[in-house]
Amino acid sequence: MVDSIEERKKRVSYANYIIRTFAYGFKRPAQEIVEYLDEYGGLQFLLDNYEYEHTQSEYHTHMALLEVCRNNGGWL
Repeated sequence: MVDSIEERKKRVSYANYIIRTFAYGFKRPAQEIVEYLDEYGGLQFLLDNYEYEHTQSEYHTHMALLEVCRNNGGWL
């Protein structure tokens, strides 16, 4: 559970960064990526696993998001 406003801000900032870099890598608008991640479970995965994922490389997190989304029917 998120304990403080500061912790929530960190999570949102991190998610925003990952979404933007993910969108850039796939040459898609960030809003499209947000919708894709939300539909296929990637966004929830990112928020639920912040403690681990924010310590990993951007590449690792992108690959984890792809795997989660593909396992839930995603097409990227």
